[in-house]
Amino acid sequence: MSLRLLLSCAGCLAAFALGSVEVEADLVRLKNGGEVRGEIERATESDDSDVLLIHTLTGGRVTVDKSDVDYITRRSLEIEEYESRARLIADTVDAHWELAEWCKARRLKPQREEQLELLLDIDPDHAESRRILGHVRHNGQWMTREQWMESRGYILHRGKYVTQQELDLLEKSQAEREAETAWYPKVRLWFTWMSGRSRQRAAEGRANLEAIRDPDAAAALVNFLGDHESDGVRLFCVECLSRMQGPKPVRSLAAKSLFDESGDVRRAARQGISEDQQELALEYLVPELRHDSNTIVQRAASAIGEMGDLNVVPYLIEALVTSHKWKIRVPAGNTTSFGIGPNGQPTMLGSQSGFLPPEVELLARTGQLPYGAIVLPPKFQPRSTRTVTIKGDVKNSKVLAALKEITGQDFGYNQRDWQLWWQTQAHS
Repeated sequence: MSLRLLLSCAGCLAAFALGSVEVEADLVRLKNGGEVRGEIERATESDDSDVLLIHTLTGGRVTVDKSDVDYITRRSLEIEEYESRARLIADTVDAHWELAEWCKARRLKPQREEQLELLLDIDPDHAESRRILGHVRHNGQWMTREQWMESRGYILHRGKYVTQQELDLLEKSQAEREAETAWYPKVRLWFTWMSGRSRQRAAEGRANLEAIRDPDAAAALVNFLGDHESDGVRLFCVECLSRMQGPKPVRSLAAKSLFDESGDVRRAARQGISEDQQELALEYLVPELRHDSNTIVQRAASAIGEMGDLNVVPYLIEALVTSHKWKIRVPAGNTTSFGIGPNGQPTMLGSQSGFLPPEVELLARTGQLPYGAIVLPPKFQPRSTRTVTIKGDVKNSKVLAALKEITGQDFGYNQRDWQLWWQTQAHS
């Protein structure tokens, strides 16, 4: 039996033998991808040995060349036991529920929630799992409490849900509100001039807007120019915001860098966030790594990677692989949303007229969704269609690029390897 297999079996046996005892052990990660678990015999000051002596969890001893070690960290045996169990269980409702209950008894909350989520992939209407996860049923659809509140226009602020208007009032003093309100008539007038037929007035209005440096004018600029149908006007708005210092323009710039339809506007918004504004920008960008749209996740990761803040590494690790749902159109008469492509392989049915959203088609073409996808010519388009929901896990290339840029490391899309490495950094 190989050393790696022997050690793996030994670790599993010890974990099951110890049950729920609160024990930690050294985890030695090898450069070849192997792992050794046990207790390292701590060296004395005079010890200059080139090997590590590890007392395994079953009472044996193993030596490992230090040159073969990638890093060393501490791991809970219960988490190791969970991972062993999770790899071995059947993909059934009963099996996931049993493991979730095992996690509950050992207070492994994230692992319990992971099993309940996997259970819901099999049985979306499992009421008890939904209740435990805090989901609610709204208009015939299950959603998290956060999603439900957000669908009603509420925002979580210091543990309490409030409307955007209430949040603005809470965050601003009376003097601030008055200062911002004073800019509304000026910006409205100058934008009207800039949009008018008089060249002189248009030039004057544009010059007045370009001269604004007061951050209190940010709200007025966004109100009148930020959502304009013209890409040029929105770009001009971003340029005006970029000249302002302090926190007030940051939220709008961060939002524009993610959500604007124009690539030019998004790039200008990202570049408009100055170095001393980046910490605040990250507060807006990091939550978008959990956005329902994978496009937004990728854009957020790109922006975060450029800012290079080590504090966001755990959030990027969590976002390496994200789950998303899409609604697509398929032939109405079919019981499945998949067909057979020219290569004889199962494929997702698509068409040039919009059966597949562009984002889904791109993911399918790159092999990130089950069965891939093809685009059938218009003559194959069925007349009658229906809407179905598909779900897929996406490996986020922009997230990985951001992690590599910030850390200088590359563990691919293996979240566990990233987490183990990060633990060594957090304790160093």
